[in-house]
Amino acid sequence: MHEVFGLHLTADLVVLSACETGVGSGALADVPAGDDWVGLVRAFLHAGAAHVVATLWRVDDWATEALMERFYEGLATGAEPARALALAQRALVGAAATAHPRYWAGFVAVGGSDGR
Repeated sequence: MHEVFGLHLTADLVVLSACETGVGSGALADVPAGDDWVGLVRAFLHAGAAHVVATLWRVDDWATEALMERFYEGLATGAEPARALALAQRALVGAAATAHPRYWAGFVAVGGSDGR
């Protein structure tokens, strides 16, 4: 995370689909409790990413694969990251095997047309 703060990116989108990539505030050993703004999402936004997709808890590998496939399909049609993520999440809700929120609700999109 500290290295990311030093980067200078021109990325439109950074996707952090591993477990708990959107968690800060004491959840990680090097982030003291109370530093809510510190985390990978904030680091990538500070470094210049316009949008960041991250996770809030441990995510299922199989469901993440399904969600990411649909997410990137949405991006390919021209949808903004938040819209593409919402569409992908709705697709998982509609499938019996992934309807439970633990499979799709842990993903968040941060950033937007205002630059952050």
